[in-house]
Amino acid sequence: MLPRPHTLYVGGLPPEMDSVGLASLFRDYGELAAARVIMRPSTNLCRGFGYVSFVTAAAAELARRALDGRELSGSRLRVAPAT
Repeated sequence: MLPRPHTLYVGGLPPEMDSVGLASLFRDYGELAAARVIMRPSTNLCRGFGYVSFVTAAAAELARRALDGRELSGSRLRVAPAT
């Protein structure tokens, strides 16, 4: 399955991050279609990355520019178009 055109990969997430927290981090930049953190099944902690989908490409680009490289819980976020 190919990613949606307005979907961003988000890396560098802390272990305690969940999908609700990820949505909260990105919601100020535009209307979200979805936010999903990839979890480790054995611990139910974040694997360090997730995906955020926006309704518009403009909102996705605004969020990418604002949050790529931002520090969160001691690590730098990597925000890029999902491939």
